[in-house]
Amino acid sequence: MYDLHKRYPWLIGSGSMLLFLIVALIGTPIGDQLERWAGLPLNSGILIQQVLLVIVAALAVTVFGGWREAGFAKPIEFRSLLYAVPPLLCPIFLLFFSGIVVHDPIQILMLFVLTAMIGFAEEALCRGMIVQAFLPQGVMKAAIFSSIIFGLAHLIQLFYGMSISMGLLVAVYAGLIGFGFAAPYLRSGGAIWPLIIVHGLYDFLGKLGHGWGAQAQPTSSFEVLVRLVSAVLVAIYGFWLLRTQHSRLTEKKQNEPIGMSAD
Repeated sequence: MYDLHKRYPWLIGSGSMLLFLIVALIGTPIGDQLERWAGLPLNSGILIQQVLLVIVAALAVTVFGGWREAGFAKPIEFRSLLYAVPPLLCPIFLLFFSGIVVHDPIQILMLFVLTAMIGFAEEALCRGMIVQAFLPQGVMKAAIFSSIIFGLAHLIQLFYGMSISMGLLVAVYAGLIGFGFAAPYLRSGGAIWPLIIVHGLYDFLGKLGHGWGAQAQPTSSFEVLVRLVSAVLVAIYGFWLLRTQHSRLTEKKQNEPIGMSAD
């Protein structure tokens, strides 16, 4: 089954994401019940739900492609980390509009653990497995198609009470950000740890400014505009990364002596 995701990328990619979302919906009441029964700190139920999602993502990577293909064997190199850092400017910029709303040290620590798990689960599934599934079709298509699945997955917020119009905006926003995350992953040759770190920090900064909500809603139309503009800029950055990579590879191939292989 290791290469099944590459033979049927839309089926396996979408199916894995659907399972991920179903577990998220089921895990919400399970986590809430365990939090109440065990007398755990506030919001512990969300942590429990996220543990289930980490398991689903880990199983998907194990079954389809494996951990090495997903990029977990690659060390954290400075250049790979540098490629992944620019998207962090988005939540940092948004903090100027929202301010920090989480102040309790225990809640901040729990948020850090939660977002670390989110970074692992979503990057393992969306970049480590789904991007790899589409990679035989080319790096640009792999980035675009995986970001479409990533964006549509955020329509799950409709089940948590978000309006349809806001849910569609969140899906577009997530899709653009997802493209901005896929590009550094592809540009670095599939190094996934930098993306896990940056994704975790991205969500951590975002939740510091809006709290524990499944998806913090913008508080004004101006903030909606700021979010979309920042997401477009992140996507443009990703497009630039992939285009410059393609240009360099093309130039390298053209400059090779006749008879030499591009490999």
